[in-house]
Amino acid sequence: MKRIPRAMMALACTALAGTLACGASSRANDPGVQAPDTGDVPTETAGDVPAAELPAAELPAADVPPDVVAAPLVVTPFVFPVTAAGLALDHGFTATGGVPPYVQWTVIRGDLPDGLALAPATGALAGTPATEGLHTFVVQVTDSTGATAAELFGVRVGMPGTDGDLHRRATAFQDVFQARHDWNGFTFTNKTPDDPGGNFRLACLGDSSFATGQCTMAMAYRDAVLRTDESRALVKKMVASWRFFQRLTGVPGLIGRSYGRVDYPWEDGHHSTGFWPDNPDSRNYRGEGEFDGWIWVGDVSRDQASGAVLGVASAYDLSDDPLTKKTAAEFLAALADHVWSNNLDFMDKDGQLTKYGNVDGEKLEGWPVPSGLNAAAALTWFLAAAHAAESEGLDDAGRFRDHYQELLSRGYVDIIRDHMWVYDGYSTIYYNTYMAYENLFHLARLENDPVLGPQVKAAFRDTLWLNTDDYSPNRRGQLEGNPVKTAWYLFATGDRDPVALWEALGQVIVFREAPLRDHAVKNSDDPAIPKNPDFPTEAMRYLPSNRLPPDMVIWHRDTFLLDGGEDSGEERTGCDYLLPYWMGRYQGWIDAGW
Repeated sequence: MKRIPRAMMALACTALAGTLACGASSRANDPGVQAPDTGDVPTETAGDVPAAELPAAELPAADVPPDVVAAPLVVTPFVFPVTAAGLALDHGFTATGGVPPYVQWTVIRGDLPDGLALAPATGALAGTPATEGLHTFVVQVTDSTGATAAELFGVRVGMPGTDGDLHRRATAFQDVFQARHDWNGFTFTNKTPDDPGGNFRLACLGDSSFATGQCTMAMAYRDAVLRTDESRALVKKMVASWRFFQRLTGVPGLIGRSYGRVDYPWEDGHHSTGFWPDNPDSRNYRGEGEFDGWIWVGDVSRDQASGAVLGVASAYDLSDDPLTKKTAAEFLAALADHVWSNNLDFMDKDGQLTKYGNVDGEKLEGWPVPSGLNAAAALTWFLAAAHAAESEGLDDAGRFRDHYQELLSRGYVDIIRDHMWVYDGYSTIYYNTYMAYENLFHLARLENDPVLGPQVKAAFRDTLWLNTDDYSPNRRGQLEGNPVKTAWYLFATGDRDPVALWEALGQVIVFREAPLRDHAVKNSDDPAIPKNPDFPTEAMRYLPSNRLPPDMVIWHRDTFLLDGGEDSGEERTGCDYLLPYWMGRYQGWIDAGW
């Protein structure tokens, strides 16, 4: 599998397992959708041509035969080299398709470096940038019929050959991750990360599978970009860790919420004071036989398993290491077998169903009500298993395709479309929306049937991405300023939205420096942030990432919530930054020189 080259936004939309065609932007000419005015993320065109189009009456008439269909209008991608301050820069933006001539060029989001100017009639960008920094912006072209297209660009003004801030921050978070958060390929938060003796007091045990899935995906993208011995070895270790977890439980295909060795530097009172009681009603277990000395938390839920599938399925398609791919395929196959044999549920080691492990699309928390979230998870897990098992030639690999087809025959795609309840106005539970994105990312990119594939992508778009009739409370992924959700949606469906990518990139640009530690956040007393009059605990627009409270994964939380967090100093993995950064590098919307 080939990754996208360094073109800034070639938007050929190569997404893991296949190349996806890109459609027109849904918001490139929507002046009503803006990023928050944070002082860090540029939100308006500064000193450039206004973003509004010329009135139709002022556009030259197009001389096109009525039976000729013009090719799609596209702004040609271009990678600007890192340019030293004080050196002249000269570039002419170009376009293809549409109906020439191209009569207007505008910057509709972001700003140009001081000293550069865009000629509206020709698309010529010229001048001498004066100060160092990274400037990202969206350029729009208008053709002779009034049709528009847009593209995302970036110019870093600085010393060529030196690391940009985004790369430097990725290196810092990687160092922290590997020094304190990688434990046999599984991840935990640290309550005392600065302890000189290494007594980090590992925590977040009930959600480590979810968090580790995000980190597995981040490391898989990192390896796909770097292709070094070190990056391969790290992904191999993480995938092997997932397969080890299945063996540790003693139940074929089962995983739990977390696992580790007894002698890890756990948080106080972990297993030594009764957290691991010898109690038949406990869902916390000790390893047996060859696994003596290991302990694990049971009662796996669908969000933990969704994180696991997210990371391992990504590693399968992105890795070029045969053993890693085989191990990933075996993990996905075993998990799918377990869920199918237990009627789309997880059966814990004690023989009891887990509390939130059901993924039956025809049930909602045990009630006979259709659940689009469950349907998305079930379809994804079996299609991912079929894809990997068939590609690796595992025994009887066709059974997963059969299971997948049976779920399709039961109307699971229709259930996704009609019963995806995760966005629920002011009652939205954002980690459920994130789980839906995790699963539909893989489902949309892997389902290549010419009829079914577009149906899945349309369901993804209509239930999770597109905003409804107003900004609040019916906002969805398109307006969340969430770089992970944005990348998952756009590069699984092939849709184009340069404005959404610009906003996603802005969140990466203003992300906090490493290490990422818990602290209290209070934005409600900031008069510069517009508050939602109907829901005063939230902002009217998404908050920049450096004003969001840290969490095990901040992107599965509400990006509008004004206040939260506590000054505990607990250190998070940093995969909140590493995942969007390496996805952006692989997909082409973050340049290596930045």
